[in-house]
Amino acid sequence: MRRCYLQFVLLMAGIIAGIMFILPPRVVAGESAGTEWFKDIRNHWARSHILRLAALDLVRGYPDATYRPQHPLTQLELVALVMRVGDFEKAAAEAARRGTRGRTVEVAGTPSPAGSPIPRVPWGQDSFTLAVKKEFLPPEWVASFNPEKPVTRAEVAALLARSFYLAVPEEGDTSGSAPSTGDFPDIDRAPTPYRPYIRAVAAAGIMSGYSDGTFRPAHILNRAEMAVILSSLLDRNWVKVPAGRRLEGWVSNVRMDPKGLELELTSLVGVQKLRVSPDCNCFANARECTLLQAGNHRVEVILDGRRQVRWVNLLEERKIAGNTEKVTGSVKSVVLGEDNLLVLNDLNCEDRIFSLAWDAVLVGKRAKQDFRSLKPGDFVEVELDGGRVKRVTLLEVKKISGTVGTLTGKTLGLLGRSSQKGNPDRFDYWDRARIVDKEDRRAGGVVRGDRVEITYLDPIPGEIQDERVLQIKITSRPGLKKQTGKLQAIKTAGGTYRIVLEKDKEYDVDPAVRVTDPSGSRIAFSDLDRYIKSQVELWLDGAGVVMEVRITTISH
Repeated sequence: MRRCYLQFVLLMAGIIAGIMFILPPRVVAGESAGTEWFKDIRNHWARSHILRLAALDLVRGYPDATYRPQHPLTQLELVALVMRVGDFEKAAAEAARRGTRGRTVEVAGTPSPAGSPIPRVPWGQDSFTLAVKKEFLPPEWVASFNPEKPVTRAEVAALLARSFYLAVPEEGDTSGSAPSTGDFPDIDRAPTPYRPYIRAVAAAGIMSGYSDGTFRPAHILNRAEMAVILSSLLDRNWVKVPAGRRLEGWVSNVRMDPKGLELELTSLVGVQKLRVSPDCNCFANARECTLLQAGNHRVEVILDGRRQVRWVNLLEERKIAGNTEKVTGSVKSVVLGEDNLLVLNDLNCEDRIFSLAWDAVLVGKRAKQDFRSLKPGDFVEVELDGGRVKRVTLLEVKKISGTVGTLTGKTLGLLGRSSQKGNPDRFDYWDRARIVDKEDRRAGGVVRGDRVEITYLDPIPGEIQDERVLQIKITSRPGLKKQTGKLQAIKTAGGTYRIVLEKDKEYDVDPAVRVTDPSGSRIAFSDLDRYIKSQVELWLDGAGVVMEVRITTISH
């Protein structure tokens, strides 16, 4: 009886220890505000990793507020932990429910895919059964599974490689090994089936060797070492994290108010104001620092279950841009994700792709601090530092439509517009703008008579002739229009000509006008004086300017 009681006590101790490591810290001492999570890791080398995972509810400690980092991890704890961080727990519970509702119930003892019976475990049976059925565990491990046995590094490598579907090299192939270690000199000490898994996790960077180059496959893994491995999985986004609990950006402000500390986190998707937990831990290069030191740094932030900042890691200091290059254009697209990109169509109608720096800012009177608010067609000025976008200014543009009436090398004038009404009637240096057609494709150039939409900047509203043209869109280009009548007079003034038809209809004449007599022969414009009262055809451009004169009938 005493022996049975002792076995029961040991079994329950193992169950409690497993549950302590796997489940969220909802009833564990140390959860309440104002207390240290784990009192036995204050100077531990893995402290930052352990606290990072604890803030995400991925690991927990014991009721006495300890973590016991040197405590060995058991085989069952490892399986349950991997199933949890890989987000398989829900699938396991659903599979168990389906089995309960069906005709047969899959329980321990049911044959596994490899033929061995699925072992019965003291806790976490649903997750363990699913892990076996998904073949996350090597067949030889299932056959000899011992839930209370400490796991070795080789066993951890096997479970991680299989559950995260890593590419496993063939035996003898070292091409996929970690570049810094090559093939481990002691890999032959691992069981033969486990060697490819060791190479796979080393190549993926989630397990590495020791300073002497060895892997030590038979080494018993402790809770601190497993925390470091989980932390590396988190770096690769292989761990399921509750939405909104893991953030990245740069600290634009840390302020104290009556409610406590507030951290302002700025990123490419805007600004978040986050309440800071009294127990927040802040690290820089794995060393603890104060939160005030995080100012102007790119950081990773972990929020606890109360959505308060519980863990901060300083990644990189924000630097002031040096000599910047400026590019103006319109937005084609913004891509935010693993790669943050801004696609811009510049004033030469060329598409350019820029990387957004992690600390890029969006400014302007109409600008939001979220780069996702930029829309295709928005005109912006981009400042580049080292080829990366550091600052984007959303420009305040205005648009005006009309018909081009005058056109010189530097000035474009619109018909029927009056600057006295607050609308510009002419634009200087229009030739510096990009010229596009209705489909926003590059157009050859503007001619008088084109109907256009002009996009421009007005630095000082109300000031005349300070506008800067960014784009001229040709919306239509009318053909020549015919006007007939009797030639009444020719007028000249200051080097310009006008033709007057009957009923005093006057028309401006282009300096390059083409004039032909009834036979079709070209004559000089000055010769038109001999054809007064003759019937003529005037061919006018879209601005109503005479481009060609044809004498059709001579009056005697």
